[in-house]
Amino acid sequence: MRRFTSMSTPMEGAFYAADPSWDGRFVAGVRTTGIFCRPSCRSRKPLPKNVEYLADAAAARAAGYRACLRCQPEHGTTITTRTIQTPIGPMLAGATAAAIVLCDFAERPMIGAQVAAVRRRIGPTVVGNTPLLDRLADQLAEYFAGERHDFDVPLDLPGSSFHDRVWSELRRIPYGGTISYRELATRVGAGAAYRAVGRANGSNRVAIVVPCHRVIAANGGLGGYGGGLAAKRLLLELEAAGSATG
Repeated sequence: MRRFTSMSTPMEGAFYAADPSWDGRFVAGVRTTGIFCRPSCRSRKPLPKNVEYLADAAAARAAGYRACLRCQPEHGTTITTRTIQTPIGPMLAGATAAAIVLCDFAERPMIGAQVAAVRRRIGPTVVGNTPLLDRLADQLAEYFAGERHDFDVPLDLPGSSFHDRVWSELRRIPYGGTISYRELATRVGAGAAYRAVGRANGSNRVAIVVPCHRVIAANGGLGGYGGGLAAKRLLLELEAAGSATG
């Protein structure tokens, strides 16, 4: 049975900071209660001397611990991740057995938060490849070659009800089209809350497939984009050319 020492500083730091980016990488067993937790568990933290760090839930069970009812460390679907190279930079993609859950710019400052979100909402991540990730890579290549206007990979994007409304509306913007942040706010019933809509737009975890790049400023400017304005400009120009010839 593989165990880690409680003197392992990175894990100890992650556990006491309740850092969700470490979920799926280890579990913490509390000797005084006999319970094991995710790193991100928000329950009151025990004294460090009473904690041991184990590789996974199976190791914790084998050591005699039972799962925390609050953070439910045995629940969750494994997400397989890989990097997909594109003309606008590397994309970090993730998929469960059933759906794509992540496709975002691997070098954007927010990528850590995006990965943490899918770990928190869906499950732990492992590096690898799956047929669904291959399918996504193929469809992205076709898109950049001007051969594909729509994606048909299954998606799973758990979020707040507000996020769900914004992300669903993004998928209704046609290839080659654009709308303003204000118009998007109107469409999702958010009134003048276009800044909140912009933040939800920026939190989209499946870039390009869910086309947040098609939302621009009311004055015709590009507005913001997680992958950078150069990438947004290239995507819009690619789609404008594809619409003109298609």
